[in-house]
Amino acid sequence: MKRFLSKNINILFVYVIAGFACYAVMLKGPMLFDDEQFIQKNKYVHDLNISKIYSTSVTEGAMLNSNFYRPNQQLVFSLIYQLWGDKPVPYHLISLLLHIINTFLLFLILRLLGVSQLPAFFGAALFLIHPVQTEAVSYISGAADPLSACFLLTGLYCFIKGALTNQKQLNSQYKWMILAGGLFLLALFTKENMVVFLPILVILMIWLLITKKIKSARPLLKYMLAFTLIAGLYIVLKFTIFNFSSFKGLTGEENIYTQKLSVRLITFLSILIEYVKMIFFPLDLNYEKPYTAYTDFFNEKSWLGIVLFVLMVFVIVKRKKMPNTFLGLGIFFIGLAPYSGIIPLNAMFLEHWLYIPMTGAAILFATLINFFDKKKKAVYLVVPLTIVFVLLGVRTYSRNTEWADIEKFYLNELKYTKSSIRIYNNLGMYYAEKNKPKKAISYYQKAIATYDDFPQPHHNIGNIYSKQGAVNEAINEFYLALMIDPNFIYSLNSLYEIFKKTGRDDKAQNILLLIENVNQGKQNDTHTIHNIITSP
Repeated sequence: MKRFLSKNINILFVYVIAGFACYAVMLKGPMLFDDEQFIQKNKYVHDLNISKIYSTSVTEGAMLNSNFYRPNQQLVFSLIYQLWGDKPVPYHLISLLLHIINTFLLFLILRLLGVSQLPAFFGAALFLIHPVQTEAVSYISGAADPLSACFLLTGLYCFIKGALTNQKQLNSQYKWMILAGGLFLLALFTKENMVVFLPILVILMIWLLITKKIKSARPLLKYMLAFTLIAGLYIVLKFTIFNFSSFKGLTGEENIYTQKLSVRLITFLSILIEYVKMIFFPLDLNYEKPYTAYTDFFNEKSWLGIVLFVLMVFVIVKRKKMPNTFLGLGIFFIGLAPYSGIIPLNAMFLEHWLYIPMTGAAILFATLINFFDKKKKAVYLVVPLTIVFVLLGVRTYSRNTEWADIEKFYLNELKYTKSSIRIYNNLGMYYAEKNKPKKAISYYQKAIATYDDFPQPHHNIGNIYSKQGAVNEAINEFYLALMIDPNFIYSLNSLYEIFKKTGRDDKAQNILLLIENVNQGKQNDTHTIHNIITSP
């Protein structure tokens, strides 16, 4: 251990410095978007209710329906909450530290695979400071990405160590493989996409054979069977016990994209180029991406996607001649596979979906540098690499200044979309907190004008009117919110408070019954709410 630390402590130190240089500004960043449901209003997180955390969706504790099952993430949030409440700094700090640890793990894996120190250092550094990683690291609710990746990368390291263990040391091999299996389980219960652990292991095993690191795959097959059983059992559980909705994917929205597998796959091929653009030209970064489906291959993007896919097939065929390229591209595409549309998701493409694929990109980058290093021409890369990393670091820092400032973040979002209800609503909430009610209401109204099918903007306008003493106007907005969602608990609670304060006890009692229905999992109807609100 002492030898290990003495050899690598300087590398880890550099990663820590670089990580904090790029990300420290976001430590003061606020909670936003799903942080409210995942943490701020989640009673299971507040109460450290482990049985509920591991048996329900991530948002049930906030009384909202979803099909996301990420108990390890929620447990980490709950442990932090017991110590610091909903102060953002410790949540951000944990995500950043996990990201730095993942970088170091990637460096160790590259060294274990035979990549020399300098290329391994720069390959992992790309993973660390690339601007596309900011969404996964800087967004508190995105902690599932660095946390699950930590389990994944540690598991891969253990698997490689076990695979490379001399057959005379079977006890040591068992220990490494048992550790890998346990880490696989931890990864699966952190984020659903960690099923990619299994196909990545397959790619790794093929690579080990190609490069003659192992003589035969036969000794590893029993372990691969165990990993396959773990993955299969998890998939069965996710679609049965851990399926918390009437739909099978991660969204209940019905449109041509979510209802047709062919459209989802064509769309995936069409947007592959978007991922490549974000990696090579990470200038236009924003959270909410356009939700546009592609129904046929008659567009420029789909053909570019097909070219990339053909490139992958070519590398698979030529894997013996370019094993590291095969490994890097393989991990990149496997990392993206859960987002290919096989299962309907809540978006078509997002930046943080590149977190695992970026490990593949890092391997490709390290392979390129390793080529020059073997030719003893790595010295020619010093200047261009310095320029590239400085530019990437500056862009990452710049992007983090946006994550650290709510107003700046949302205004950046509006550069890319004028039809986001959530952005308008959240920007309105920011101005409401800053005691700018007129500006807040104007953004809430923009959200309503965009698509009046969400209760939150009406509810938030109602809150402003309530604080201003405009009781009737507040009641009307809460009523409109409940006409959209009769189980929207926040508007029900607000109406109850208004009716109690204004002496309308009969109406307050009727609203209380509706609140109890929600708490018991029963459904309210708009007709009943209409009668309560409009009755004399």
